[in-house]
Amino acid sequence: MKKIAFALIASLAVLGAQAQVGKAADQATDAAQHKIDQKQAESKAKESGPIGKAVNNTKAEYHKKSAEHDAKSAKKSLEKAGS
Repeated sequence: MKKIAFALIASLAVLGAQAQVGKAADQATDAAQHKIDQKQAESKAKESGPIGKAVNNTKAEYHKKSAEHDAKSAKKSLEKAGS
């Protein structure tokens, strides 16, 4: 009976680690998409007039901060999966 309980606990731990890795992958994907969106907004800002430049620079800053947040979250998720 103890062996079965141990096996059950071990399999739950593995499933939890897999979930954390999946979560980290999703967050890393989000971070990458934000970086792409940031670069696109920066490119549009260069081609825009004063109002468009302000709007696109604001978008670029938002995506930059979001990418940083998602990257940190992905790192934390991987750290949780490793422990």
